[in-house]
Amino acid sequence: MEKFKYGPLIWNCVNEEDESGNYFWNGKPPVDYDDAGIPIDEDDNQCLPIECPIHPGFVPKKERCSWNDAIKNYVPDIKYYREWFEDNFLVISDLQIKKYIMKWVCKTYISRWGYQKLRTECQSVERMMDKIWPQDVHK
Repeated sequence: MEKFKYGPLIWNCVNEEDESGNYFWNGKPPVDYDDAGIPIDEDDNQCLPIECPIHPGFVPKKERCSWNDAIKNYVPDIKYYREWFEDNFLVISDLQIKKYIMKWVCKTYISRWGYQKLRTECQSVERMMDKIWPQDVHK
């Protein structure tokens, strides 16, 4: 049986013999994908909670975001993303987390002045990450 996938997640379901995936799902098993590419069950319910930081509808809690001078807006904390992955027994590097945060930043702030200015100045995601997280060496 083919494993369902979304981003770095590969579903393992209850009573499944093949445990080669990395995301353990205890709900109804996925049977297909929705229009966003997220696995869905037989009732058309998504098999990925909206609290997952890579879910396209994810909205971080404001108290888990910090003001960022480079982008002139709030950015989710790396620790916030890391906690979700660790709670789900998934290994992720700071660099991978930063890339997921950058996807969220782009989707959320694409029309905002601070994002546009930073994008124009940097011309690459790596340079934008250097500006947003100047204290970090990307691992």
